Amino acid sequence: MAGISTLTLLSSIATLAVPWLAANALGAIVSSPGEAPDLSQTLIILVIVLALLTGLNIAAAIQSEHASTRILTDLRKRIYEHVQIMPLSFHDEQRSGDVLALTSYEVGNLSDFLASTLANAPAILLTTLGAIAILYWIDPVMALIVPLLVPAFAIMIRLTGRQLRGLSGKVRAAEVELVAIAERDLEILPAIKAFATEDHHTSHFAKAAENARVYALKQAQLKAFIGPVMAFIAALAAIGVLMIGSGALTGEASSPSEVFAFLLYAALLTRPAGALATMYSSYQMARGTLARLETVLAFDPEPGHNDGLGITRAKGAISFENLSFSYPNRAPVLSNLNLKIEPGETIAVTGENGVGKSTLVRLLLRFYEAGSGRITLDGTDISEFQIREFRRQFGYVPQRALLFNGSIADNIVFGQPSEDQQQQIKTAARMAQVDRFLADLPDGLNTQIGDHGVKLSGGQRQRIALARALFANPPIMILDEATSMYDLESEAAFVEECVEVLKDRTVILITHRPASLKLADRVIKLGTEGVRELS
Repeated sequence: MAGISTLTLLSSIATLAVPWLAANALGAIVSSPGEAPDLSQTLIILVIVLALLTGLNIAAAIQSEHASTRILTDLRKRIYEHVQIMPLSFHDEQRSGDVLALTSYEVGNLSDFLASTLANAPAILLTTLGAIAILYWIDPVMALIVPLLVPAFAIMIRLTGRQLRGLSGKVRAAEVELVAIAERDLEILPAIKAFATEDHHTSHFAKAAENARVYALKQAQLKAFIGPVMAFIAALAAIGVLMIGSGALTGEASSPSEVFAFLLYAALLTRPAGALATMYSSYQMARGTLARLETVLAFDPEPGHNDGLGITRAKGAISFENLSFSYPNRAPVLSNLNLKIEPGETIAVTGENGVGKSTLVRLLLRFYEAGSGRITLDGTDISEFQIREFRRQFGYVPQRALLFNGSIADNIVFGQPSEDQQQQIKTAARMAQVDRFLADLPDGLNTQIGDHGVKLSGGQRQRIALARALFANPPIMILDEATSMYDLESEAAFVEECVEVLKDRTVILITHRPASLKLADRVIKLGTEGVRELS
């Protein structure tokens, strides 16, 4: 940023020199009627200054672009990092389109303002003050017209500022809606095709797109109006100087060079006037983005993200003590729940839908914080652990396999690299029975599976999710309806394999399926009346 400011300051000095050199040349011509004055030295200097000015402007533009992209990248990384460490309760209240819009075009507006507008502010200020100072030096009386511009500019800013700020918010909301619709429709595209509702969803998107276009056009029209009008006001002032003060300026006290210099510097003021208008427009757009950015960054991260007790490998003793929890504005899901799980024990949790089985898992993984009571791991309250080290003790297989567009191997590793990575991938794939269908795939473990694993069957996706959970060899496994997509034969084979795979681990099974219940040392039924042991 300092480099940009230096370049723009030098550019301003060169800009202020051009009218003076041009005025001297014109004054020499007017002062020597019928003669050809020697202007070679002046013109050479003028060409050099113009060439220098061009080079400085190019260098400043390049530096500004470098700074803009650097700020943009830093902002995106910081926002994304912060979003990753915020609790799920934050994301429950947000549409993903809001976060996507903030990390994409909105931070682009802010970075442009910071890198370009603020960097050019010293140059604009210096050019304006320098031109005004020279005008006062040439003719203090006539230069008094310049302050008359201030009220005109202030009125203009007052009239347009509130409208521009309001339109910026509407443009942003319309763009967020557009992103949210597109993301949702692509997510449910199989359902859209199955019910033949393509026309309905396309029409819905088209209406949102048209709404965004209308607001964006209104914003662009207002921005296009501000700059030229402010430049026009400044130009009127320059013309006023010419009309009112031509007699005074052309009197005996003023040389032709001074007359030309006064007029050229008065005209020069139209340039910073337009630049200030552009800066103001950028400021109004960046203002809303900055407010939303501050709101997101001010949101507290998950408890235990930055500090807490370290943990190497847990033994696996888990205790739920008088645990109660309710989601915001909803009835309690769990109330005074008590449950102990011994190290190496496999426990199955069953119950009707909505009684809190998956919530129990989410609380254990600290996706949410308990309303009252506590959960302990090996006798220590889980809230005291550093959250990342704590979560590394678990292998989690959710009911819906959360896969991404990449290879099977990449989905198994899932950002958990290790020294003996390839062997661990093969071991995890074998334990989860992924190797049973690898031979049918074109590239084995390197096969690309598409978004959300769309190129695989439901059972294949769940096996990959299980392999991911086993990859890091965690001491505790959580399987939340992990066999729901298996056929009976595959589930039986899975259960048989799991007897060995889950040996010496603490395992929590959320399941209704009889075959999976055979894995459990104890079966717990969770209901509105609390916990009841079935076997």
